[in-house]
Amino acid sequence: MVKSIVRTDNWNLNPSSEDKFCLQATVNEYRAFCKALSYVILGHWVKLQNVNSKCVAIEKLIHQTKKNSAPKHKYFVKRFWKFPSYLRRAAIEFAWGQVSSYLTRYRTWQSGIRKRKDVKPPVFNPTANCYPALYGGNLIRFDSDYSTVKIKVWNGSDWIWSTIEIASKRRRHLTGKRLSPYLVISKTKCHLAVPFKIKPIAIKGETVCAIDVGINTLATAVIAV
Repeated sequence: MVKSIVRTDNWNLNPSSEDKFCLQATVNEYRAFCKALSYVILGHWVKLQNVNSKCVAIEKLIHQTKKNSAPKHKYFVKRFWKFPSYLRRAAIEFAWGQVSSYLTRYRTWQSGIRKRKDVKPPVFNPTANCYPALYGGNLIRFDSDYSTVKIKVWNGSDWIWSTIEIASKRRRHLTGKRLSPYLVISKTKCHLAVPFKIKPIAIKGETVCAIDVGINTLATAVIAV
């Protein structure tokens, strides 16, 4: 039985100058949220080890609702107004991983497992070049032919829907199951990193894989049946 694998395509976007401003502002807002959240998780790490759901427990610390009218960290209510719930949960997963990684490295250093005796302990750095995961329907909506996409973005004062042209894409969306994409911004380009779950074609009979490992070029692989 052929198991499913996940492959990621980069779908280039063609935003207007206004849309690009909002896309960059969205990434910046998400990173600021993750940074602040990392400190909260680090400070409550011991208590959070005994909860049934880390997401529910962390949201109770930062998110105000009717049932949770006085969260411990009110900074998030004031600073991140109307922050989308699905984006908040994506940030929780990311920040949790950041803190867990730091504490694992710190415990390793404390145990004496070091390359040199004078190696300094790892420093907690919550600043990361992370990108927001866009959950379908709530943060991102593709049109029927994948020529445009609606993305929920931060315009500096509110969260709004912005329609953006998809400039280029591959064809995995025709055969694979699309998963939640990531919004990736650089100085010159904007694109969606779109993962797909696909099933490779099962090849029967004898197969041979020949690989030419180049010195100054990429390796070339050929499958012969």
